[in-house]
Amino acid sequence: MAKRRYLLRGALVAAVCAAAIVPTAMRAQFHRAEQDREITYWLLEPGTHQFKISHDLTIDRPGQKYAHSFVRKGSAVDPNAKMYDADTGKELKTYTVTGKEVNALGYYPQPSEPETVVVQGDLDRTPGEGQSVRVRVVETYTDPVGYTMDGQELVWKRTLGRPLNVVTLPTGWMLSSLDTPAIISMDEQGRVALRFTNPRNDELNITLRARKRSAAH
Repeated sequence: MAKRRYLLRGALVAAVCAAAIVPTAMRAQFHRAEQDREITYWLLEPGTHQFKISHDLTIDRPGQKYAHSFVRKGSAVDPNAKMYDADTGKELKTYTVTGKEVNALGYYPQPSEPETVVVQGDLDRTPGEGQSVRVRVVETYTDPVGYTMDGQELVWKRTLGRPLNVVTLPTGWMLSSLDTPAIISMDEQGRVALRFTNPRNDELNITLRARKRSAAH
């Protein structure tokens, strides 16, 4: 009887361990489309009210000819926005169009407001059935409302909608306050980088403040 209980207990432990391991293995075998859940921000000097962003898109609609990045209301995108085929490295023809023009393509279930500014890239190759094209977007935004100065501190307010968001401060600036948990580190150029992770199906509304480093720092 004791031996039987021991075997049953061992089987239960093995089952629990397997249940814990399987999801990890499944996560390791993600489809590459899930990689576009990350976005990186680089704050430029606060006097410019500008920040640069880089994020990836996965186009898997058969026959789609264009990639799109939708500009939030209140922000202005620099006309020098770039899109690249992430698989080949080739730069795509990139320009801005309106939400009305994008809606006419019928690519997306939710229509945009007609006056929305949209960055559009001409795909070098269109995906076939079961295929995808990976596109990297690099843009610079001007946001005089969300990126400001308050005395000696820069203030950046932003809604982060992706599960992984990395925000890098301008060179020579250090974090002074933050209202949302983040992993803080230094990048290769000595700039402060903040990594925000959000596993929930919602958005993070963050406000960060930073100030110039003194000579002692």
